Amino acid sequence: MRAILIGLVTSTALAVGAGCGGDGDRLSSEELASEADAICADYEAELGALAEPESLGDFERLVQDAKPIVESGIERLRALNPPENLEDEFDEWLSRNEENVAAIEELQEAVADRDEQRIQEIVREIDENEQEADELATQIGLEDCASD
Repeated sequence: MRAILIGLVTSTALAVGAGCGGDGDRLSSEELASEADAICADYEAELGALAEPESLGDFERLVQDAKPIVESGIERLRALNPPENLEDEFDEWLSRNEENVAAIEELQEAVADRDEQRIQEIVREIDENEQEADELATQIGLEDCASD
């Protein structure tokens, strides 16, 4: 389960490209890959340091502890300004990540309600979304941000 949360940051990175700076601030493809992968590696390490859940209560704490890490990753990745030729893919990649952040909130509710069926459904949705985000990350040239 922790791997799914790690994947929220590492494979799909996050946010909306519309929040990026103007054309003069655009990164090259190589700069984008380097900076995004560095951010993903940082947050993968932070998420990886969280205790492995052994119970539903532990999982609830894991989700609570992971959410601010994921949100912080979103903020850092929002600051990146992709090259124009990768802007659409980058925006879609970030959108996939934002969907996963929303799913974390749903997951928190399902865990608090002890709704194991809903937990499984949300985890499945996150996994499917993450796979699509991984494909986009690979197209963009990211390595650490794709969990393959």
